[in-house]
Amino acid sequence: MPIARPEYGPSLAEVAGPRVRRLPPLVRWGAPVVAVLVILLVAVVWISRGESLTQTVIEGPLTFNTRYDDRIERVEAGPGELLRLSTKSGPGRGAEFLAFRDAGPAPTTDEPAGGPVAQLALRMAGVMAPVRKELADSKFRVRSEGRVKIGRDYAGWLVRYQFQRDGATWYGVRALLLPDESGTTERVLDMSLESEKSDVVQQISEAGSNGPMRTPFYGVAFGTEKPGS
Repeated sequence: MPIARPEYGPSLAEVAGPRVRRLPPLVRWGAPVVAVLVILLVAVVWISRGESLTQTVIEGPLTFNTRYDDRIERVEAGPGELLRLSTKSGPGRGAEFLAFRDAGPAPTTDEPAGGPVAQLALRMAGVMAPVRKELADSKFRVRSEGRVKIGRDYAGWLVRYQFQRDGATWYGVRALLLPDESGTTERVLDMSLESEKSDVVQQISEAGSNGPMRTPFYGVAFGTEKPGS
């Protein structure tokens, strides 16, 4: 019995059915099995990568933690940095560096709607001033800025910018982050990501959102417990 009304013509099953039945049995039954195996393989890789994440906890006046997989390594922190991560070389990946700093106590002036996130926009101007100066001769330009939400619990102010280094295009992401609650006493977390343009990070919106650096950037948490714990 046709499953489609006559005026709409034959259904997909009616058109494809005879062709599928003419295929050799090995092809007819093998294709679904291969598809299932591919899905299972992807799931295994995803789960194993999640289970093998390294958690790094930084304790002090500003206590936070983040996680990353084996495509990233912890390297020596620079002046003023609490933690610095770097991507390892790999197919389609360019160089990437993610640094974490203490940006001082939370603003004391609350927004009418809640947490002092808008005050972080004022602090970001001072944070970006030395970056602008350092990259003034490197075709530096700000591409976008505004509020950012990290997970369910954290909010802040984020700037995306672009510059040139050794003839290559680089994308920068700078974020000031706090718990998204009024009256927080946490210190401000300053995250600075620099990503070389590559097959993995082809445009500025993919810096921190695609590739190995997505996990430590968006998986950061205040305190010693990982998100969701």
